[in-house]
Amino acid sequence: MQWLELHNVEYGECIVLGGAHHDILMVDCGSINQKIREGDVSFTSYVDPVLLERYAGCTGKEFLLTHYHRDHLCGLYQILARRGGYFDRIFLPVSPADARGRALLLEFALFVYAFLPRHSDYALVNISALRIFSRVAKLAGAERVYPLAAGSDFAFDGVTYDVVWPDASGYPFSSLFSSIVENLDVCLSSPFLPEVAGRFLEKKEVFCKAYAECCKTAPLAPERIARLDEILDDVDAMIPELMLLPSAPDVVQILTDAVTRTAYSDELNAAGIIFHNRRTSEASLDDILMTGDATPESLDAVADRLYSDYYIIKAPHHGTASHWSHLLSELSASHILISNGEYQKGGKIAEEYIDLPAVKHCTNCTACGWYQSSGCSCNRLACCYELPQGAGLTIKCPRCQNRKGSAPCGIYVITHTGERSCLCDEFPVEPAAE
Repeated sequence: MQWLELHNVEYGECIVLGGAHHDILMVDCGSINQKIREGDVSFTSYVDPVLLERYAGCTGKEFLLTHYHRDHLCGLYQILARRGGYFDRIFLPVSPADARGRALLLEFALFVYAFLPRHSDYALVNISALRIFSRVAKLAGAERVYPLAAGSDFAFDGVTYDVVWPDASGYPFSSLFSSIVENLDVCLSSPFLPEVAGRFLEKKEVFCKAYAECCKTAPLAPERIARLDEILDDVDAMIPELMLLPSAPDVVQILTDAVTRTAYSDELNAAGIIFHNRRTSEASLDDILMTGDATPESLDAVADRLYSDYYIIKAPHHGTASHWSHLLSELSASHILISNGEYQKGGKIAEEYIDLPAVKHCTNCTACGWYQSSGCSCNRLACCYELPQGAGLTIKCPRCQNRKGSAPCGIYVITHTGERSCLCDEFPVEPAAE
């Protein structure tokens, strides 16, 4: 990795790693917001033409999705809808199974797929997990799509990256979420219900087994993707009968309960991809830890798989307080990436980041309590070790002083109105081209 660009997509994420040979790895591309307030541009317009044109000339382009939330995913769909062959490889996370072999995220998603077909906003997230292999393969080609789970690795710019989470099997789902899926099963398990209830439960099991088989090949096999579509088509045919079941209202009540929705969202975050570079010798500028929307529990689970120090760490879940982990204060980092926006769905940025010695690179400062109270960037008190003259305060950085040229650290915050230095209380370094 030679450089990194952190895009302001409001409440969402899009991070692009750049290689020495003008190739890129884009990690996530999505936003909850329809409009990026800074620059007053729609997210769709930011994807096309800004993102598409910015990297169109790259010699190689790859994409990695950490998890299936819209604020990380929707931009990928938009890119592929416009240019299906834009990416050479697309890495997608595997939905894990517990110690019993049950893929509870998929099982829950199938209940939503069958019983909440009209709740489009809620169902969209869940349907993405079920249909994404098929949808991406149709747009880009199955030969470009690779499943990822702990133990997987991939190469970019001469560096091997290891996926350290989630484990594809033996995954530790929370007791709350496990009980929710069990209760959904109970609703359809009575022998006195019409036989369609049993057929759905059987089809759910068949789908999860076919999904596990599909994930065994890299890239994905077209015939195995087709099998998943066939099973979902069978579920589609059942939906009218399922909605007439006496227990259907009970299923809907469980699915639409606020606790259930939160538990499912939390599990999607917890099961997201965490990856870092594979060290071949000593620490280097290639050391990067990408965390997606990892929960504190996920980070605890992989603590013994991580290095003690990194050049760059991406703050999990937009740097919000709810996903702060004590591990982040125990790992040494030179730079921290925080992607947040004016629409603060997940809450404010954790104040603990302010106390870390690393230089913070933030897409937007409105979610930062420090900036709101002090009116200045926390990086004015930070030390940067990449300055041409040696370690010193970030205000000595030529990128901050002269507002032009290359950043010594190689990290750039990209906005629709221009590129920004690490001082979030300053104007963009370079105005956007007209």
